[in-house]
Amino acid sequence: MSRSVSGSGTPGETSAPATGHQLLTGFASLRKGLRQWMHANIPTDSGMTVPRATLLMGLTLKSEPAGMGELGEPLGMSPRSMTVLVDGLEKEGLVRRVSHPHDRRVKLVELTPAGRQVVEQDLGPSHDAAAALFDDFTAEERDELLRLLMKVAGSLRARGIDMPSPGQG
Repeated sequence: MSRSVSGSGTPGETSAPATGHQLLTGFASLRKGLRQWMHANIPTDSGMTVPRATLLMGLTLKSEPAGMGELGEPLGMSPRSMTVLVDGLEKEGLVRRVSHPHDRRVKLVELTPAGRQVVEQDLGPSHDAAAALFDDFTAEERDELLRLLMKVAGSLRARGIDMPSPGQG
């Protein structure tokens, strides 16, 4: 029996299987809602914003400094906007630019000790609070959701989209 995608979702209710268009619309709606949820859990007393928090958290997942294009892509930010964001974080001493090991013309970004402290003390608890959204899921549901997200990521990679696997970090 197929699951309902347009009805009440009552067990046993049957309807047509979900279409790719419905799933794409669902992902788009979730993106907006997840962004609002993340924003609601970011400490605002220090002027933290979703892009600033995302950049700082993202840098903690890197084993080495990263390029601004690599960091800006998940945020959907233009190179100019990324420069402004990094300039502000650098002015506050949270990140620093370093030279690329093989091309001195290229600048990479890394967390400073002060940036790491902000992530651990200020963003860690808010990240945990945002992740609590998934406490409503059973362990099996979380595993299945992650499996399906990884499958979507694999489909994107198979179509030439370079992206990390979901659930990393």
